[in-house]
Amino acid sequence: MRLREKGKKDGPVITMPWDAAQAALAAGTHEAAEGASVDEGSTPGSITQQAGQGGDAPNDDLDDKTKVELEQLAKERGVDIGEAKTKADIVKALRAA
Repeated sequence: MRLREKGKKDGPVITMPWDAAQAALAAGTHEAAEGASVDEGSTPGSITQQAGQGGDAPNDDLDDKTKVELEQLAKERGVDIGEAKTKADIVKALRAA
């Protein structure tokens, strides 16, 4: 999900995994940067490192998809997500497949 620090309209756009983005939004430190150009200083994965998840996020768009889109993708790929309870579980299963 693409965010920028709250109150910094011209600040860099930061790409975060879904769960980290939700936490940042809930904490009030960031706001959605949807519609911002990718060339506006986007730094994919930078928050992933700050969140302690280590390294850049995988080079896929799974974190940007909705849960329904992920379920459809899993069905298309034949990935069993029967044990998945959250969106993060589905993403993990898709990446492991």
